[in-house]
Amino acid sequence: MLKVVASAKKFVLLAKESQRGWQSVAWNTSLAKMKRVGPLLPPVHVTIEPTNICNVQCPVCETGKGEMTRPRGMMDVAAFRRFVDGNWKTLNTLFFYYMGEPLLHKSAYEMIRYARDKGIYVETCTNGDHMDAQGIIHSDINVINVQIGGLDNATHAVYRVGSNFEKIKNNLELLLEERRRHPASNVKITLGFIVMKHNEHQVESFQRWAADLDVDAAQVIAPCVRTVQEGEAFLPENRKYWIYDEQAFREGRLKPQSSPDNTCPWIWNSVVVNWNGDAVACCRDPLGGNILGNVFEEGLARIFNSSKARAFRSAVLTRQGSLPICRLCPGEGIPALQAAFFPKPEA
Repeated sequence: MLKVVASAKKFVLLAKESQRGWQSVAWNTSLAKMKRVGPLLPPVHVTIEPTNICNVQCPVCETGKGEMTRPRGMMDVAAFRRFVDGNWKTLNTLFFYYMGEPLLHKSAYEMIRYARDKGIYVETCTNGDHMDAQGIIHSDINVINVQIGGLDNATHAVYRVGSNFEKIKNNLELLLEERRRHPASNVKITLGFIVMKHNEHQVESFQRWAADLDVDAAQVIAPCVRTVQEGEAFLPENRKYWIYDEQAFREGRLKPQSSPDNTCPWIWNSVVVNWNGDAVACCRDPLGGNILGNVFEEGLARIFNSSKARAFRSAVLTRQGSLPICRLCPGEGIPALQAAFFPKPEA
């Protein structure tokens, strides 16, 4: 009874905050707790893939290491606009990236701006090679997260193969300078350092460098790998940056330190849309092995409540441990509801 009361209080707080999508989160999460697979309200959180093409060859990424079996392409801008037009009233957060470099899309900034003008919170993650400062500020994106692989070309290019650290550093400085020209901008700039075996000696230098920059946040990112062999090559010696079980790793197995047990509220509230409109349940399906349907052809609400989507949620509730898509996932919680516009600084 106490748990029910606590959950009810959380939902009352959501209602008071009045962030777009709170009704969906309240309803869908309640059904997840009751182990019901539907009918669900539209998802509040969508990851959308502008492209699955990338300019670098990161050796852990399916795109980077040449294992992307899906066709390569760019999202159709008109289809994107129709998607936004049909879903903006219930869509709280749009992650504008997935299995490629999002800023390679020639219309990336206009697409972001279109979603922002509809009051959607938009965030992207980039390798930084193709940032255009004026385009980013014009897009009014909420957060742009620049992730690097080292503090010089020698270390950075070990993982970001084909990338150039000096170019990224220059692009970042230009972006920060452009934002200073627009003090009322909603754009927040964050910097991530993917810590690995070859660069972990630079963590403190990264933190000092980031502190001197005018970025809004800086984070040391624990790396993800797909196999034990990749782990041996890239996981840092310092185990505090591991998300994997050390004992299992010594035994030749790769498993997260913690794994969900027949539960995942994330997929009751979120979905991933590939560049061609094909939807998958979450980001752990980069090759599109379990396509739920095509949102451009069938609509997001229908796909989210389709028989394939319900069957997948049912499998998560009953045999999650045997699902390949869940094998390396440490578990995700309920998507946070974001404010679409940040408070403007006082004059």
